[in-house]
Amino acid sequence: MKLKLFTLIFLTGLVSSLFILPGCKKCGPNPYVPVQSVTLGVILPMDQEKGMLREKALRTAIDAINEAGGVGDGCRINLVVKSSAGAGRETVSAEAAKEIAGSASNLVGFVTSFSSESKGVTEQVAIPGHFPVISGAATSGFLSGISNYFQRLCPPDAFESTIFIERAALYGISTAAIAVEEGDTYSEDLGQAFRQGFNGGTSTLVKFKQGDPEYAAKLNLLLAGNPEAILISMLNTQAYTEFITQLNAIHSSGGLQNTSYILCDALYTGALLNAPVTFMTGDVNGHPRNFGAIPSADTASGPYKYFRSELYNRYQQQPASFNAQFYDIGFLYAMAIEKAFIQSGLDDMAVFRDNVNRWIRQVSHGNPGDPTVMPSLGWKSVKYACRNGGVNYIGASGNCDIDAMGNTITPFALFKIVQESGSPRFEVISVIYPR
Repeated sequence: MKLKLFTLIFLTGLVSSLFILPGCKKCGPNPYVPVQSVTLGVILPMDQEKGMLREKALRTAIDAINEAGGVGDGCRINLVVKSSAGAGRETVSAEAAKEIAGSASNLVGFVTSFSSESKGVTEQVAIPGHFPVISGAATSGFLSGISNYFQRLCPPDAFESTIFIERAALYGISTAAIAVEEGDTYSEDLGQAFRQGFNGGTSTLVKFKQGDPEYAAKLNLLLAGNPEAILISMLNTQAYTEFITQLNAIHSSGGLQNTSYILCDALYTGALLNAPVTFMTGDVNGHPRNFGAIPSADTASGPYKYFRSELYNRYQQQPASFNAQFYDIGFLYAMAIEKAFIQSGLDDMAVFRDNVNRWIRQVSHGNPGDPTVMPSLGWKSVKYACRNGGVNYIGASGNCDIDAMGNTITPFALFKIVQESGSPRFEVISVIYPR
């Protein structure tokens, strides 16, 4: 999205007329008794720190929207949050979504995080019920084009694997083994994408699960042939902590002295730094011993700085992985809901949801000549723009243009773990932009 110089000049002086526009529809079916809220169902990994952080990022946007008058003619957006924690996130998430769908008033759509969550909610609830779903962090290739009711503000795994493959070539790494978390859609999908694209698809791929009685044998299989690098494609804290602890023990016994480590974006979390990662730090063969990549916002942009300030002011929280994406989801939903209210009230929720879903992708990128909107303008100005035509959303997460397959291609930050003194920390090496 490119900022237009003329964009939104008209908004500042005209916001006051927002609520007297002709044809403006009431939130509720009875114009004299407006419904008090519409609802978004939110399925997040609340058993992990990242789940709670992403919820707060989403609430930062929704709170600002509600405080500025909400959507329609005074409707608040209500969030119903449920956890995907349990044996099998896909199943747990689908059941949680069904529970929300069966009890929430004026349910408009869902917000999801992981690929497994998104798959379960989309296939079992969204498609049959015509509920839009937006994910901020689901990267599985399986989800690309899965349904017109699913979209995401992050690129598919194949894009991330390409970054890993190119960086490995730059560092002279010619052989790699792949460790994936068994049963996790994201982990297995990324591992397979890397395997297919790296070194002719000949890399060894081994699936690990927590407490596996065959763990030692699987480690031997993974390390057979002394691979120059190991891709760790795991999502859950317990899974990757156990794996890294096992590698640390091997390193302490004299093994893995010249091995490099490729870290998936799911590992960019404070929980990883609680694992024994020191053996992975430093350099080997003239390049960083460990490196990874994560979708990255432009932290110098105005929208990102505004989001970061709002998040801290409301929750004393610094942005973590994919937080900016969940903040943007709040605004995309609010804009799409606003556009849907122009077309219909809530008498027929199925029609209303379809209208919301149709607008999500359109407001994300707009058409030539549409005014650019961003959170820092304030919700009233954004709302007014939505009421008067198409809009082009510039978000905190950077590119929010959702394509026909439901994907968004964003820049990636290449990172590494360093421990020069004190505790280990992440350090960004560079930012890689899509070509």
